[in-house]
Amino acid sequence: MHQASRWEDTVPGGPPISKLDGPGIALLQRRLDNAANQGTPTHMQFKYPGKKPPAEAAVYLLLCSVNGKPSVLFEERHNKLSSHSGEACFAGGKADDMDGSLVGTAIREAVEELGIVSGDIQTIGYLPPVPSKDHRLRVHPFVGVLRSTVDPRALSINREEVHRAFALPLDHFYDPRKRSLMRFRNSTISIPAYESDKSGLTIWGLTAFILHEFLRRVSDPRNDGNGSSAPKL
Repeated sequence: MHQASRWEDTVPGGPPISKLDGPGIALLQRRLDNAANQGTPTHMQFKYPGKKPPAEAAVYLLLCSVNGKPSVLFEERHNKLSSHSGEACFAGGKADDMDGSLVGTAIREAVEELGIVSGDIQTIGYLPPVPSKDHRLRVHPFVGVLRSTVDPRALSINREEVHRAFALPLDHFYDPRKRSLMRFRNSTISIPAYESDKSGLTIWGLTAFILHEFLRRVSDPRNDGNGSSAPKL
């Protein structure tokens, strides 16, 4: 992955949709599918240096409609957790044999952490897997849509793991005042970090990396299926 000097160099255009309705969901799904069919780009190909293969995990980047605006649902982890306490993240966790599939893992975690009804989730795509910070996990990001209008404050969150749920409108991430570039894991890689809401919480690290790849794919009209490739980071 090459360092991006400008956010606009890697995420062309503005928000791809203004409503999370049938046509909007179809556009997102089409662009995710066509981007996936082009294979895994170089910047998403990772090595796992350990002698043991990494454990599998999955997260759900969930889209929802909040006050009529397409939004991304996040959770703020409880500050008493031993790892990544107080950070913004997507619902997710390690795979369990009972899950049946990795998307099953993502669904189970969304149900357990956010109190979402599994039947309310429509999976519309996926992104290439990415390593956790210590490379012990291979994290598979799935993209889903909540069919019902959501009030994040009313979700039945698991308060042992989740401090709160919150959503940010899709157009929030296209506002240059809400983002900055940060180095990714002590390397030459720089990716955006995003301000969240009035709490001052920053969306960064693996969550920001996954979010950025999602935005990169769905924002590019060349992923509408005309056979040309999306720009590389």
